[in-house]
Amino acid sequence: MPVLEKNGLKVWQRRTQAESLMRWAAWLTGTAVFVYCWQQISESTTWFFVWDAPRIAEDIWSRATPPRWEYITQLGRPIWDTLNIATLGTLIALCLAVPVAFLAARNTTPSATFIRPVALLIIVSTRSINSLIWALLLIAVIGPGVLAGVVAIAIRSIGFCAKLIYEAIEEIDHTQVEAITATGASRWQVMAYGIVPQIAPAFAGVAVFRWDINIR
Repeated sequence: MPVLEKNGLKVWQRRTQAESLMRWAAWLTGTAVFVYCWQQISESTTWFFVWDAPRIAEDIWSRATPPRWEYITQLGRPIWDTLNIATLGTLIALCLAVPVAFLAARNTTPSATFIRPVALLIIVSTRSINSLIWALLLIAVIGPGVLAGVVAIAIRSIGFCAKLIYEAIEEIDHTQVEAITATGASRWQVMAYGIVPQIAPAFAGVAVFRWDINIR
């Protein structure tokens, strides 16, 4: 702790003068950045709509209540379609994500120089585009309907599932893999008995998690 001499007595201070100045400079810099950003936001904001928002919200709420319960009988088919789209899209995504994950993991990829970057590119590219954008593109290609939704959900889910699975593959216990390799097992046997059992819990968790996301 810094100690200063004052009238011949040692006085305890939490920070030195230099440290205090640095903290004040950081606070002033942060405040200046906040004020600048707020000015930029204010110039781009139509404040009339902000102040009028409570009236609009009240109008929407007044027209939305009470709900028209007669529409409940028409929700069965859309809910069933939603479950089908989410389930089929998730299953297709998992089937495609597993090989991509094995190709992307450092300890299972056949080539870290050529194949792994391609697998990582697939993961990044499928995750970077929203499901709605995929759906709009696919509707233009294959037409509207459940099929476009299934394919859109599947493509969007490949990157998410593959990323989490390949991270689980890279975090496995290599002792079990070395033991199976020492018995003379082939590459596929090592993968089936040394790697797959270790990532099975992570795979199940990713599958359920992604299915829940796709339903929503």
